[in-house]
Amino acid sequence: MASSVATTWFQLLVLAEQIRVGEENLRIAERTERIVDVRYQNGAASRTELLRQQTEVLNQRAGLVPVQLQYRQIQSALAVLVGESPLGFEVESTHGTLLAMELPEVDAGLPSDLITRRPDLAREEARLQAADANVEQARTALLPTVSLGLNAGLSNNNLLSLNNPVETAGWTVSLVQSLFDGGRLDAQQAISESQQLELLEHYRSAILTALQETDDALDRVQTSQQREALQATVSESAARTLELTELRYREGSDELLTLLDAQRTLFQTREQLAQLRLARLVVTVDLYKALGGGWNASGDDAGG
Repeated sequence: MASSVATTWFQLLVLAEQIRVGEENLRIAERTERIVDVRYQNGAASRTELLRQQTEVLNQRAGLVPVQLQYRQIQSALAVLVGESPLGFEVESTHGTLLAMELPEVDAGLPSDLITRRPDLAREEARLQAADANVEQARTALLPTVSLGLNAGLSNNNLLSLNNPVETAGWTVSLVQSLFDGGRLDAQQAISESQQLELLEHYRSAILTALQETDDALDRVQTSQQREALQATVSESAARTLELTELRYREGSDELLTLLDAQRTLFQTREQLAQLRLARLVVTVDLYKALGGGWNASGDDAGG
């Protein structure tokens, strides 16, 4: 539920940013239309050029309508998620929130036992405990002593050995004998060795799944950060290019098609930047889920 609310909220922020960018793009298109109109009135531009830019203005105006509709729909979906009626439900101003939002930093040294907060691991540990197994000993034996974090990666010998049935078959049986009260349970309390082995294998499988999901999420976080940073640079460059191209068009050094190309490039890069920001927010939620909750700088449990 928490991740659904967060993801829907992020979608709303992206749509708010798209509306803001769309309105700014419209202002740029209208400004260019005025420039073309002045040149047309002075005989320096053709009627075709003016009509072409007027069409671009209309396209920008029309493009805002479906985004505004989607914003209202996502706002209603958010209302339902938080238990409110969509009628009259409004969020506080989201202007400028998306790009200004600070995401939690991921250290390179998050302890791997953070994943034990996950519901699936908690379930398997509860089953072990119900069978009188030593859960702490199971954690020590099965949970790799690796750090979770950007660039850390779990595709190493620790994880591979944990996932290797040839290497684990022998010591798993021995581990079963030591975990379940060292074989000291009486006949009425004891469960069969095959059931003990099944419980332990389920727990080991859950650990592997948790580690793999966390590793994948960390990799996506790092990749999304890099892509967003690169796209921000591209967008800044496109904005500067439009400024220079507009100046050259005013002076008669560039054609309208060159200006239109620079204009559309800027519009596209801004849209892509918003989408990449959303992708980064979503993978951060995925990491939150993979770790079974929030985290803080010290690596201790943090409230969700």
